[in-house]
Amino acid sequence: MRRTIAQLVVSVFTFAVPLAITSTASAAPGPEACGNVQLAASAACEFRTSGGCTASCEPVNLTAACAGKCEGDCNASATAECNVECSGDCSAKCEVDPGKFDCRASCSASCKADCSGKCSAEASGGSAQAECEGACKASCDGECSASCEVTPPSADCQAKCDASCSGECKAEANFKCDIDCNAECTVDLKGGCEARCTQPEGALFCNGQYVDVVGSLQDCLEYLSTLEIEVEAHAEAEASVSCAAAPGSSSSAPFAGTGLAALVAGVGVAAARRRKRS
Repeated sequence: MRRTIAQLVVSVFTFAVPLAITSTASAAPGPEACGNVQLAASAACEFRTSGGCTASCEPVNLTAACAGKCEGDCNASATAECNVECSGDCSAKCEVDPGKFDCRASCSASCKADCSGKCSAEASGGSAQAECEGACKASCDGECSASCEVTPPSADCQAKCDASCSGECKAEANFKCDIDCNAECTVDLKGGCEARCTQPEGALFCNGQYVDVVGSLQDCLEYLSTLEIEVEAHAEAEASVSCAAAPGSSSSAPFAGTGLAALVAGVGVAAARRRKRS
């Protein structure tokens, strides 16, 4: 009887462990692992350390990270006037070649075109102007991405333009709120950025924008791999890691003895295995 119970326990344990491992492995980290920073597959990322890193912790380099943190805080509705004006311009562009019309790209380009003019009135020039424009453009990217996400490429011009204008007009309606939120966020985030610079791995920047890694660095790197951003470790005077969009996800680590390079290499191998299984 004792042997039978022991065998049963072993059998249940053996069966349960693979299930737990499979469940954990299948839950890939989401954008929250990288602080909800808005990144495209063309992002170029690197770890910066020490003095050069601290110098990069400027408000203009924190706008993308703050856009992720401010997302959802500003909920003003788009005005009817904006929707009508936007719809006419969008339809004219879309009907030229509906199959190639990109909802997200059109929305972002049109939305960002107004950032300079708006910020000239809002900011007093210089660095304040640059910070305002950075926050405005980050807000455009976020609203356009969210609005166009559920619109398939096969949709007609009406559907594409409705989504595009929804994102553009919501960004316009929330312009002042987003700028104010970004200003408050950058004050808090600057200290966190500088603190990261003192850590051995340094702070992560993508396209010059600080990435506020939340929790595990490995989770953030795994999320980048889901965007097919290749991570390569290379030896320099100060250890750094570069992320560049490229087919596949192989990783090179000439100084694989360091913890950071080993972590990057491990994430690259795991991502490659996931893609092979799928």
